[in-house]
Amino acid sequence: MDGRDAPHDWWRRHFDRTYWELHHPLFPEEQSRREVAGMIELLGVPLGARLLDAPCGWGRHSALFVEAGFDVTGADLSPDLLVRTEPRAFPLVAADIRSLPFADETFDAAVNVFTSLGLFLDDAEDLRALTEARRVLVRGGVFLLESMHRDDVICGFAERDAWSLPDGTEVRARRRFDALTGVSHEVIRWRREGERGEKRHSLQLRTATDIRHLLQAAGFASLSFHGDWDGSPFHHRAERLIAVARKQ
Repeated sequence: MDGRDAPHDWWRRHFDRTYWELHHPLFPEEQSRREVAGMIELLGVPLGARLLDAPCGWGRHSALFVEAGFDVTGADLSPDLLVRTEPRAFPLVAADIRSLPFADETFDAAVNVFTSLGLFLDDAEDLRALTEARRVLVRGGVFLLESMHRDDVICGFAERDAWSLPDGTEVRARRRFDALTGVSHEVIRWRREGERGEKRHSLQLRTATDIRHLLQAAGFASLSFHGDWDGSPFHHRAERLIAVARKQ
């Protein structure tokens, strides 16, 4: 990692136009549709339900929830990603998931996906985010969390990786995992047509046990865990962890 890891608050500046250019080609529409279809089944709330997508990024899931018939609000801290959502498709709010600008019991359901809970590198800050998600849910409201998990990442940990994007951009990644803190540090270098750049980020990788404890500490109950969007059971080699919980 060249002796330099991402700063603790790396996420404040990371999700910019370059992030979008490097990541949005990696998520074809058919993948997003499969994920939203899975979320709808796992949430089990009726069409028309008030749903919060936070953080929503550039709205790849939010827009599909709207298309399916839900009353959606998207929230994200990055203005660079929010401006790339479909205009006027649904309400958008610039907000930190640890301090949501919504009244108590505003939503019937909420989703937090793409390992967004690991950005803060601190259990206390992640607990704040989960507590906020619970606060804005109605009684009996359902919360869905999707994340990488430590068991799977470490089983196949790749210190180096490389890929190319459809526009010819070449991307190279180097990673280092700190087994004491549970944090994975990554530096990505990219280049295309004479341009080049670098981005660094860090993620807190947690086990299913860790995530269950955080959800319970935030006051959620009726927890279930799944290993894919088809609702299959979670196991240590599952590529993702999907937790579904309710506000009692």
